[in-house]
Order: sequence, then C-alpha cells, then structure tokens
Amino acid sequence: MLELEVTLSSLLNNKLELSLGCPFCHSVSVLQQYDKEITQIEVWYSDENPLGNDLVLNLSNDGIKLIFDPYSQRVKMIEVYEMDKVSLRYHGKLFNSPSVSPTIQQISQSFGATIPCTPVLDENRQMYVMNFRGLAFYFASENATANVGWDEDTGPSYWDMKVIKMQIYRGSSAKTAQAPELPINLYTGVALLEKAQVQRSNNHFTSLDLTLKVAPARLDASEYTILSRQIVFGLSCQEVASRLGAPTRIFHKSDDKMKIHSSNPQRWTTTRTDCIYNYFSLGMDLIFDGYCYKLKKLVLHTNYPGHYDFNIYTRCNFTIPLSEHMELEHRMANPYQSDQLTVTPFTKWVDIQPFGTRPKSVSVTRKATINSSNPFEQTTCYGVQDMIFEVMKNKHIGSVVIYQI
Repeated sequence: MLELEVTLSSLLNNKLELSLGCPFCHSVSVLQQYDKEITQIEVWYSDENPLGNDLVLNLSNDGIKLIFDPYSQRVKMIEVYEMDKVSLRYHGKLFNSPSVSPTIQQISQSFGATIPCTPVLDENRQMYVMNFRGLAFYFASENATANVGWDEDTGPSYWDMKVIKMQIYRGSSAKTAQAPELPINLYTGVALLEKAQVQRSNNHFTSLDLTLKVAPARLDASEYTILSRQIVFGLSCQEVASRLGAPTRIFHKSDDKMKIHSSNPQRWTTTRTDCIYNYFSLGMDLIFDGYCYKLKKLVLHTNYPGHYDFNIYTRCNFTIPLSEHMELEHRMANPYQSDQLTVTPFTKWVDIQPFGTRPKSVSVTRKATINSSNPFEQTTCYGVQDMIFEVMKNKHIGSVVIYQI
C-alpha cells in the first residue's frame, strides 16, 4: 500500500511525487520508475472527441487518478477515489490508513475545518463535500435524513461519515479547476516550447519562429528565461544545435527509399541517408539532407492520444497561417467561406480541406515493432501547398510536415 503526504499541490513520499501542472509524458515517466509499487496503470481518453474529455491516468490498484487538461496535457486534478487502497498523511500525521478511519471528525482535527459541509447532488446516495482552497473531501451518509451541520448535537450519523473521495486542484473549486503552469523544478536546464509561429509568404514557408522557456540550472530558480529562436531551411546541423541546443536523439535513416524521386542524379547512388534531430520536449523533428546536411524538412507533432507517436513528444503549440486565392465566381458562390485560416494543434481537417488540398491522399500504416504491436488505426496524409497533414480517424491532425520546395 502506498503511503503519501498530502500538500496543496501534490501527493508525495520520499520516492514518488505526483504534482499539479506536470505534463502527461513526465507523469508517465515518473510512474514507470516505480513499477514494483504501482503495478497497474490505465489510460482513459476519448477516441472521437479527445479535446472534449479529460485525459486520465488511472492507478487502479491504488485508487488514484491523475486528470489532465486535454489542451495543455498537464495535470489539473489529483483524485483519490478509493481511500482504503492508500495511506495518507498531512504534516506527517496519518488521517487515512487501515488503522485511522477518515471520518469528518478526523478530517476536522487534521485540517482544522472552519466551514460546514455542503450537500452534493448525487442520484445514488446522499453526499457532502468539505471544501478547502485547492482541496476537497467528499463524504457519504448511509442515512438519507442525516442533518449535516456544525452542531455537535447532530449525533454520530454526522461525525461518523467517512471520506469516499479526495481531490487536489488549483483554484477555489473543483468544477473550475485548471492546470497550473509547469513546475519550474521539473525541467531544470531544459528548453520547453511556449509557441512556434510558422511564417509564410506567397503560400511558401519562410521561417519557424520559436519562443522557448528555459529553467535555469539552479535549485533556487523561481522564473523561466524566455528565449526567441528562428529556424529556416538551409541551416546546417551545427547552426540548428547552436540555436536550440543538443537534440534529445539523433536518428539516421537505415534506407532512403524515396531518393529515386530526387531530381539530383548524385543522390541516386549515394549511400548517405537523411539525418533526423528529435526534439521531444519541443514536439518536433528537424530533418537534414543526407548529402549536404542542410535542413530541408520540419515535422510538428500534436501528441493526440490514439496516435502511434503519442507520449513520445510533447504537444507542439504551433500556428500556421493559410491563405487561398479565390476567384470572383467562387467567392460569390461561397460568400461565408473565409480565405484565411490559422492552423493550430486543435484545428480539425474539415477546416483545412478547402485550402488547396491535392486530390490524392496516402494512407499510412505503421508496422508493429519486434517487442510490441501497433493497436492504432491507419492515418491519412493530404498535401496542402508545401505541407503534408497527417489526419487521424477522428479528423484531428496527428502531425504536420513542412518541406522545402
């Protein structure tokens, strides 16, 4: 059984820390390190509407849920929904364990409650909640006529009610809880992407303007350093590394089957293959030509659950302006159709489709690796101007490839 300390923003012990604001990928990485203590983890998400429902990591054997905001993919709430599966402390004192029952009286003594419980609408049973700022305890009464209040004469039906659920969140209420900013101590010395603005001219890529947040490599650091960097095609590997730092991983294609389509005959016979810089914390890949090692392609990842690359990259918060030249007849026939669109990770394919989509599409099916299978369905790629949009079955964008023409 896990034994954890409760704070206003986390559950922790001397090994494990589950904090509000942690990204999904970091939370998974932390839990994987304690696979002996935490033996079963479930990922809950909506296939059809991934932005309309929260992303959840359910520690089913420990009765704990980490609830993530579907847009930022950071923890917005920690919920303990089975109190008998975990031991909890506050300021070093147990208030929930096999030997300490989490009654209203116990919670009042441990947390110094100053406000009464309030009723909660529930079809199955009578429930009450005790709210603190950033913390809520839910109690259930077996007696539907129990009078809940702060009068000690209300009897044992009140004081003996037990906690059935505890929630930790940021804000004044659980209903309005939002994911806080990323804790600065998690990514000391690592560059994180604030936003990526794709600049275009005449329907062609000109530059990628990045705003980066870097946590100083100091334990007492309290603020991120904001940096601006620009990436353009034609940069060498060294120039990219000097602007963005060393990549998380460098990958060389084992076989370039597309080189036969190159207009340069020298590439047909060369044994050199493209070099890929993976920046997982920025949510992007930079692809360099294997012949001259100049940047020729960008891949921006949206990190949707249900995609083959989910949880490898953080979500790239990009904006891509699209414009379409409309003839007068087409504009008159479609007066409400805009010729301008800003594509973000949350834009669906149906909004992008009118902007110069090529008639043919390509289906992409990832093969299973040696040690694992591929449970995800195939995606479809569409060409738009100098970009390729990988579209998932639910019409959300899985990734965007921008290439040099």
